[in-house]
Amino acid sequence: MNLESMSMAELLDIYNQLADTKAGPKTFASKAKLIERITKTAEAKSIDLASFRQRGEPEAAVRGTEQQTERAEASEAPTETKPKRGKGVGDLARVLLMDPKGYPYQLIAAMVNAQVDGASASSKSVAWYASKMRKAGIEVPERKKHFSAYLNEEQSVEWLAGVTVTPPAE
Repeated sequence: MNLESMSMAELLDIYNQLADTKAGPKTFASKAKLIERITKTAEAKSIDLASFRQRGEPEAAVRGTEQQTERAEASEAPTETKPKRGKGVGDLARVLLMDPKGYPYQLIAAMVNAQVDGASASSKSVAWYASKMRKAGIEVPERKKHFSAYLNEEQSVEWLAGVTVTPPAE
């Protein structure tokens, strides 16, 4: 097997089959260093490089077919096993930020998390959306400085009675 005539990708593939730890495309500075490492690894493991990888069918074709099969099987797998990520979090947060009632960031985050499956919005992420909107030149209404959780029971009930959520138009 003439290692000098092989591409870096082929050499790296050979090295990864021989070595205990895998290497990436940026591991070796030059082709010569990679060839030297392959030679030393093969000698240390008593492997004959001349007969190494000699098969009837090219390995690259077999590997490509296996990868395509794995991709096809993965796409046919039911998507129910993967948890859904929160989609529409930003849109809903922006709508709630523009509400003239000026809901606090904590409440907006709680409203988003309650309405969007898989959402994990925080007051900091809602503040980030507000900051981005302000930087884009959008006038975001002022926030109220208190949250219903900090009020007593009567004040909290009264305050939350006025809270209405309108989902974003799709």
